[in-house]
Amino acid sequence: MITKRIPKFFYLLTILLIVACSKTEDNVPLTNPTAQISVDKLVRKASLRNQDIPFKIINDQGEDVTDLATFFVDGEEIDGQSFSSADIGEFEVYGVYTEDGVEITTNTESFSVIIPKRKIVVEDYTGTWCGFCPRVSGALHDLEDETEDIAVVAIHETASSFPDPMHFDEVQILKDAYDVEGFPAARINRSVDWATPHPTSEVTSIAGLDTNLAIALNSQVTNNELLVQVNVVYEEGSAQGDKLVVYLIENGIIYDQVNYYNYDDTSEFYNLGDPIPDFEHNDVLRNSLTGVLGNTIPVTEALTEYITSFTIDIPSDYVMDNLKIVAMVVDADNSAKNAQFAQLDQDKAYE
Repeated sequence: MITKRIPKFFYLLTILLIVACSKTEDNVPLTNPTAQISVDKLVRKASLRNQDIPFKIINDQGEDVTDLATFFVDGEEIDGQSFSSADIGEFEVYGVYTEDGVEITTNTESFSVIIPKRKIVVEDYTGTWCGFCPRVSGALHDLEDETEDIAVVAIHETASSFPDPMHFDEVQILKDAYDVEGFPAARINRSVDWATPHPTSEVTSIAGLDTNLAIALNSQVTNNELLVQVNVVYEEGSAQGDKLVVYLIENGIIYDQVNYYNYDDTSEFYNLGDPIPDFEHNDVLRNSLTGVLGNTIPVTEALTEYITSFTIDIPSDYVMDNLKIVAMVVDADNSAKNAQFAQLDQDKAYE
């Protein structure tokens, strides 16, 4: 008996019960199913407790041979072509099938069953002209040293007579929605004021806690066109009014920053200049792939994936290697319930 190992031609095709695709420029639905990103894997990398985890095998001729296969999870044969677990943990799966009289064993792939962890959205309303704004930047640096469970968005605005090259055109919509008036302003989960002195404990105390929904991100760049796929799953089903927000963020933008702390010897920005030359601006909001306050998530049953995708042409002045995606689910009051972030071309599983 011959056993062949096939490492490249197997992937999970998740059952898409809810699929939506939109073109960023006008949010017109697309009907082309190729807007979904195919992942060359036998199994989804992470799933929730009791969520159905389907397996699918495509052979090297492009044929679906799932019905011919027997699947083994942690070395034990299972009934059918899917698996679920009420317990969290790490698992391994492979499939065996016969083709032309030859028994073929797929590669073994790992997957996990998880309880979702909450990532906290922290937003910094700022401007290069704003002399007090460096203090929020400094607080964010401290926060990022303490936890990875945050998604940061810096929202820039031009002041009269003081242009900011990172100005976000829809900033006023956000300011009106979240009662932002003077700068700097910082918000936790969109709606909670992170007031001076911006204590990191207000964020770290809630970051990484168990929650009931998870977000996965995957993206592909072809030439200058970015395709982003977002998967959302709830343990108990979606809530009325939930929305999905997806932003394109850029790091490493170099531009002078006005600095009122230049003569304050208690500040980390003391004696750095006013303005600070060649200041590095990170987490800058560049584009909103959804409506800036989000797109409505259709009613989604418990443990059923909502999957949607977006395309956008990346402007030539953006540095591709510095771009990332931030996605969040917000409730009817526009408060963030959970978030996820990923670099471009990164397949980021549920966490």
